[in-house]
Parts: sequence; structure tokens; C-alpha cells
Amino acid sequence: MEDREFRDVGQGGRETLDTWGEVMRHMIAHEIHHIGQLSVWSREIGRKPVSANLIGRGLANGKDI
Repeated sequence: MEDREFRDVGQGGRETLDTWGEVMRHMIAHEIHHIGQLSVWSREIGRKPVSANLIGRGLANGKDI
């Protein structure tokens, strides 16, 4: 799966070729970015920062975080 091709056709018909591994790593990094944003905003309003620990949140079985 890591090296399987992922083709995306954007607006204007431009095609981009990546691998599924690249796409998944990008998604993980992007999620980490958003967790960081939520933590900063939480601190700004005096709340507990959001945990970056995704283990045990049921992501594999579709449970809500």
C-alpha cells in the first residue's frame, strides 16, 4: 500500500501523482498541526490543552474522539 499510486485531478484538469504513503504521512502531520492549534487556543482561554495522544481514542473502529 505504501508505494501504491494515488492520482488526483485538480481544478483545470491538472493531474498530480503521489503515493498513498506520502498522502497518509501528510494527513498525520496535518492532524498534528491542528491538535497544536487547539492546544494554543485552549491555553488562551484558560482551558486545559488538548492531548496529542491519539492512542485509545477508538480511531480504528470509528468511535468519536
